[in-house]
Amino acid sequence: MHSRTFLVAMLVAFAPHAVAQEAFDACEVFTQADAEAALGTSAQPEPVNPKVKRPKVVPKCTYNGFKEGKAVAATVEFRSGKTEGDVKSAFGEHRLQVQTKPILLTGSEAFWSAKTGQMNLRKDRTWAQISVGPAKPADRDLDQAKKLAEILVKKL
Repeated sequence: MHSRTFLVAMLVAFAPHAVAQEAFDACEVFTQADAEAALGTSAQPEPVNPKVKRPKVVPKCTYNGFKEGKAVAATVEFRSGKTEGDVKSAFGEHRLQVQTKPILLTGSEAFWSAKTGQMNLRKDRTWAQISVGPAKPADRDLDQAKKLAEILVKKL
């Protein structure tokens, strides 16, 4: 998906006044291969109920697996705003609310929150919250989340 198409799709996801015809599925941007690279093990997407119609806009994607006998997951939730300034402001406010460690990623803004066990990545009008590892936030690894952020920043 091209960057411009992706941004339009993200705008639709979080701006109700935008053109409602655009569809967005987070799992098309954040793939199973991306999750497996970050987790260092095989992972499967969450099961889909064939009896329930999938919504046009799916902002969150999770893949689950096992590593060293323990359940692990990789989750990415995409957010967007009407303008880059809107997203930058919300991103900055969130950074102040959680304990953070700034992370350097070329062409983007990023920080790690040990409190939430999440990497927050912002590029232009798109903000992605990335969780990689065990369910307990304190057990998640910064390096795994950073690896996934480096993969995703190229797609944004």
